[in-house]
Amino acid sequence: MTDRCCIFAGGDAVSESCLDKEFISSALIIAADRGHLLAKSLGIDADVCIGDFDSSQKPVTGNIRCYPPEKDDTDLMLAVKLGLEKGCKLFQIYGAFGGSVDHLFGNIQSLAYLTENDAQGVMIGDNDTIRLVRPGSYTENERVGWSLSLFAYGGDVEGLGISGAKYNADNIRLTDSFPLGVSNTVLSENGAFISFKSGRLMIIRSRRD
Repeated sequence: MTDRCCIFAGGDAVSESCLDKEFISSALIIAADRGHLLAKSLGIDADVCIGDFDSSQKPVTGNIRCYPPEKDDTDLMLAVKLGLEKGCKLFQIYGAFGGSVDHLFGNIQSLAYLTENDAQGVMIGDNDTIRLVRPGSYTENERVGWSLSLFAYGGDVEGLGISGAKYNADNIRLTDSFPLGVSNTVLSENGAFISFKSGRLMIIRSRRD
């Protein structure tokens, strides 16, 4: 049994260089709909393929869970719920960027669903990562050519502190109606230290070079 889940979704492809191979090696691997094609292209075998398969041909072998297109859950949400059902608490999601904005926003809401179920997830792409976190302390590593942006999600973030970055802060409030935290930069080789007392914080890293 593992507390790690790696999900491959049907958005933009990712390169092998952005994979967290150590995490993946011990994770439950779930392919959401056409995400099985992304996993296959990276030489990764999914433990489960799940979805309505309206955007790709259904795999012919393996553990396949097929749903009708008329359903409340997106294919990614089906995969998230399955990972939670299996007891996973840490999620990495690949192939969740690209496509239409509505799908991207829905994928971000899947991260919010994880926070509401005592789990944590991150969407990983070649040029961006997004994660939602609950109150606590976090470190964002220095990444040359990458920005660091912080947003309040679903309400205000209170007591936000940032150190080790170009723009630091001490006990401020971040609202979900003003983009105060856009495009910061990690300066310390030890990373930027982020802490907050209440709310939900969206942490976005984006490649700028």
